[in-house]
Amino acid sequence: MKITNLPIFFIALFGFLCAAQTSPFTQYNTSSILPNNTVRALYVAHDGALWIGTDNGLVRKYNTTINSYFKEDGLPLNNIWAITEDANNELWVGTYGEGIAHYDGEKFTKISSKQGLIHNEITHLFNFQNNLYIGTSNGVSIVSTASKKVIASTKATTDEVIRISGFFEFNKEVYVTTYSSGIFKLSRKGNHVDLQKISDHSFIYAAHQRNDSLYLSNKKYISVFAINDVINKKIIAPRIIENQSIVWDYVETDKETLYGGAWGIFEDDGGLIRFNKSLTNSSKISELPSSAVLSLSYDNLLKNLYVGTKDAGLFEFSTSSPIEKIPSSQEKMVDISYFKNQSIQLFTSGLQINGKFINSSFFKEKQINYVRNNQNKLPKYEDFFYELEYDTPAEKIVFYNIKTSEDALWINTSIGLYKFSPYGAFESYLPLHTLVFDFGPSDELIETNPYHGLRVYNNDEKLDYTYYPSTLLSTPTDVVSTLKGKNKTYLLSVFKGLFTYDGTFKSLLATDVWKEKKLRHITELENNIAVSNEAGDVFIIDDTKNTFNVIRTIHQKEIRGNTIFFLNHYKGWLIVATEKGITFSSGKRQLFINEEQGIKNPVYASTIYNDQLLLASEFGKYTIDLNKLLNTPNKIDGIFITSLNINDSIVSNISPRLQLEYTENNLSIAMETNAHPFPQKLTYYYRINENSSWQKSNNQKIDLRFLKPGAYNINVRVNDAYTGQLFEGQLLSFTIALPFYLKWWFLLLTGLFLMALVYLYFNRIRKRQLIQYALEIATTKHIEELKTEALLAQMNPHFIFNALNSIQHLVMTNENERASVYLNKFSKLVRANLNNAQRPFTSLREELDYLKVYCEIENERHANRIAIVFNIDSQINPSEVEIPTLILQPFLENAFVHAFPSSILSPMLELTVTVFNAHLISYEIKDNGIGALSKLKRSTTTSKGISLIKERLHFLNYDVETSLNVDYSENGSTITLLL
Repeated sequence: MKITNLPIFFIALFGFLCAAQTSPFTQYNTSSILPNNTVRALYVAHDGALWIGTDNGLVRKYNTTINSYFKEDGLPLNNIWAITEDANNELWVGTYGEGIAHYDGEKFTKISSKQGLIHNEITHLFNFQNNLYIGTSNGVSIVSTASKKVIASTKATTDEVIRISGFFEFNKEVYVTTYSSGIFKLSRKGNHVDLQKISDHSFIYAAHQRNDSLYLSNKKYISVFAINDVINKKIIAPRIIENQSIVWDYVETDKETLYGGAWGIFEDDGGLIRFNKSLTNSSKISELPSSAVLSLSYDNLLKNLYVGTKDAGLFEFSTSSPIEKIPSSQEKMVDISYFKNQSIQLFTSGLQINGKFINSSFFKEKQINYVRNNQNKLPKYEDFFYELEYDTPAEKIVFYNIKTSEDALWINTSIGLYKFSPYGAFESYLPLHTLVFDFGPSDELIETNPYHGLRVYNNDEKLDYTYYPSTLLSTPTDVVSTLKGKNKTYLLSVFKGLFTYDGTFKSLLATDVWKEKKLRHITELENNIAVSNEAGDVFIIDDTKNTFNVIRTIHQKEIRGNTIFFLNHYKGWLIVATEKGITFSSGKRQLFINEEQGIKNPVYASTIYNDQLLLASEFGKYTIDLNKLLNTPNKIDGIFITSLNINDSIVSNISPRLQLEYTENNLSIAMETNAHPFPQKLTYYYRINENSSWQKSNNQKIDLRFLKPGAYNINVRVNDAYTGQLFEGQLLSFTIALPFYLKWWFLLLTGLFLMALVYLYFNRIRKRQLIQYALEIATTKHIEELKTEALLAQMNPHFIFNALNSIQHLVMTNENERASVYLNKFSKLVRANLNNAQRPFTSLREELDYLKVYCEIENERHANRIAIVFNIDSQINPSEVEIPTLILQPFLENAFVHAFPSSILSPMLELTVTVFNAHLISYEIKDNGIGALSKLKRSTTTSKGISLIKERLHFLNYDVETSLNVDYSENGSTITLLL
């Protein structure tokens, strides 16, 4: 709500408070970035980097990048007293004891008394007309910034020590101030320079030129001279600015503001001094926790003031910060509000209304008076009140929060509720103990009880109320937050969701309107409300007269922090405070401020007044200029590469469009923006092409590994949480070439080569197939020949002749019946021979039947004197076992023909079939004939028959050496076949 026509008293008070405000600061010391807490020199370079000279090294700070330099890095000495840049933006540093050094971005070049410096103890550096003027503990030297050589040196002709305390330039002439020898003009002719004294003003600790005036630091005061008076040697009394200490450095932040850094040497009276607009007086910035300031510098772009101290390191102030801190003499502030144009602040020790402080003793006194006069009206636990501890002493009172009704200010404490007028006049006390209370649409008091029901007071002073028991589903219980709206009051329960009151209580959980249970905070948001839950989510709700609709949910991961402290709103912006800071969200933009901007947690409460967000905290009050904060312009205007590694090798010259070989496909890119006041607020994202998704970059680096050949355009998006702005820009464009084996000429040659190989391959296969086909034909022909030869061998002429001769004999001897049987067996044998000759395999059953008939015919010729035995293993089913056709017959024939001469009295021929193993069957043909002697009598035909069998076994893929074994002995012969 905008307030106009402020009372004169309040305007004066507000002006006084504003004058006491200070911008929050950030401190850097040895626990963060500094090698030493004594900071003697500060300099903001042309690129926005801050150079920090300490008693133990040099530091470069650029956004979040920190680089430190020491003697081992090339510095002459770690004790740095002066820093500046020349006209070429190259850095120079002065040490106190080993001269100066020039830094070209890669290495330091030392210049000392050995190279012509007048003295090695450097006190000041001053750049003018391509020359560097070097002030020392005893004289001045001039170094050419072009040649980096000493071109002139001088000191007083007397034995007096000339300690330089400052330089200034006027009308293109250089002047120098000294500690105890006065002010001199530097007159240079070629390589010769003289000191011409123009003033005897002494004990000058520092000098600062401001327009046409010269400010000279003396002990306990500052002398202000007109420069014309000084150089013209006019004797005139200076204007004196009183100061408690000695100012060692000055800096101007704008045309109206001058700061001085003071240190009293032997007295604890220094600090950061801010001079008033007219420069007639000065005031110390009490918030700075150091009284020994040695150096100052100012960044005009970032509007940052840097303060170097002797004992506490470096401090950074934002002179344009929308945030100001107002210290308080009271203990911590727990709540803050504005009511009827009055400033209301609640502390742990009491209440302050427009500068009037009401302490805890006042509150205790009002409670004692009420209890004394209303003994019979005090609420009782048996009536479902949460009873007060009436003997609580004043110093133990806990102040909870501030609420306002239409015409009164209410303060909730651990000893009851207090009612005040808008201007601080006490009106009444209520002996009610409640953690959360508010008012209904008709301004009726609503008191919640953490353990029982709820009361709505018709008359609060008479404690006339209506009680709503907790057993009713519509009664709010476990209430933690409330909001009085235009037509209804909202009550949030930590267990039972959202309740409303418009004369009647309603539970949105019990009526199934909204199922969210664990709620915590609530605020208005334009025509809607915003409600947070225990998990840290925030719901934007349209709760108009006829509808309840969650129109947007801001999830906890979108808000920095886990625990929400409070919600507030401003012109469509939702304000969410967490343990990590404060988020401002408008739906389109999101800002975030925290301790980096000076807001230190814990922050307990907030209120908005005249476009100011006021925060109650442990450390007093913070004020945030919302117009300034929420309209902060974009701080980022560019993105650039700080280092590029390709295949882990540093690239020194980065082309706008890199052409890389296919093996150069591993890139590591470090990037940076222009100098930013709060670099920790920047989040970097990148994508490698327009169609790729954005990836978050860690530590401002992009690591790209095993990239495929192609064109790449690395674009970067920077999200600035301080301004809520996005910056997008192209960082790097490069092309990775195709490997030679993917180029068109190589693919063409490879294709032609492969076609040739395919042709040769298939041509070879075709030739091999022709050869194989010819071989198969030859093999088939040979097999057929073998079959024919085997058939002929089995049905040899001798056998046929002997069989027919036997039949003739039986006919001639009139043994017709025997002849008929013999002829029938012979015909079966001939038929079986003809049938089996066409098949490579036959069943063992058929083979055995054939062999039995054959043996019977052969035995007839031997007068059946040969005992023939067939032994078949019981594990073998002859019908299921296959055997090469006619493979056993030749061996039986050999026995009949050669094994049994008449000398063998009881000839026996035995065929045994047994299981040899899981895959083989053993066929053993054994006789008790003449054995080894019969081998000598074998005919060529018999040997050829066995050879044919071996060849058949070979063509049937049997190993002849292991499948066939013939053994002759004196007691007969044994043939073993493993098939």
